[in-house]
This record gives sequence, structure tokens and C-alpha cells, in this order.
Amino acid sequence: MATLHSWTSVGIGDLDVFVPSPPCLVVYTSYADDEPESSVTYFWQDDRTGQLHHELVYQQPVSFETAVAWAQEHAPTRNVERIHVKHARARKAIEPKARAKPAVKRGAPKKASAKKTAPARRSPAAKGRKRKA
Repeated sequence: MATLHSWTSVGIGDLDVFVPSPPCLVVYTSYADDEPESSVTYFWQDDRTGQLHHELVYQQPVSFETAVAWAQEHAPTRNVERIHVKHARARKAIEPKARAKPAVKRGAPKKASAKKTAPARRSPAAKGRKRKA
């Protein structure tokens, strides 16, 4: 009988990369509008080239448990000893958050004060030099 393993992935920045152990079956169940959608994918590696291949072998609107049972039943036909599983939980609909309104400044706007600017100060090294006219 095939052994169940949790989904194994490697995080590269914001990207999650799935790392299967071929030959294996991968059972994945996600939810859309609170309805399950399950798939089983077969992964294998070419002995000659080492290239990794995959094939979708089952996809139905069934529960996670039903998909796992199907994978366990069909694992011996493909000489599979490992079944990787991932069960995405049903998400609640995200309600839009009320946006905060920018604060309104009250009262009369302040007038820009007419400040006189002081003349630029000269550096000590520039004191000995004269300006050209």
C-alpha cells in the first residue's frame, strides 16, 4: 500500500516550488464557492534522461477523502509507493474593508509667514578672496 506524505515544497522568495519524490501520485483538493475540486496527478522520472514528467489522471468535484481513496486504489497499477497530499481549506469570502477617510483640517488655512532670509554666510577660506566686479 502507498504511503501518504504531506505536500513538500521549497520556498524561493514569494514562490512555493513543489518537490515531488517520483514516482508518486499527488492529491490536491481546493474549494471554489465552498465546493471541492479534487485532482490526482502522476509524477515520474525518465530513467534514461532524468526528466520529470507529470500526467493528470483524475479530476472530479469530490471530497479530499474520496480523491485519496481513489489514489490509494490506483497506486499499485503505476508502481507508486508515495502519495503526496494537499488539502486547501475552504476560504470564507473576504469582505471589503471600509477605507479610512483622510482627516479634514478644520479652521482657516494659515498664511505663509513672510520671513526674511539672512544672507548666505561665507566660509572662512573665502574671507581673504575678493569678488570680481
